[in-house]
Amino acid sequence: MKLRGRVADGTFPFVKKAKGQQAAMEVGDRVLVKGDMRKQVMLVARVEIPHSTQKVFVTRSGGDFTVGLKIWKSDYAWSEKNQMWVSKR
Repeated sequence: MKLRGRVADGTFPFVKKAKGQQAAMEVGDRVLVKGDMRKQVMLVARVEIPHSTQKVFVTRSGGDFTVGLKIWKSDYAWSEKNQMWVSKR
């Protein structure tokens, strides 16, 4: 079995999380972002953004310094079914 995901920091994708919501967004988590005409799966690149405790930075590649966007943490909830953060609306 080949291991994929966040192996470096000790979290494995096949480890089941407790029922209910995930505690907080972490670097490497997948986020389903709904745009004007399409949906994109992006990766959380940074959770620490200067002057903001409620926003995270997401990119398509997950890289720390690539083009991406800031999203509000409170607008997303953990989906156990899809194993990603999805919009509450």
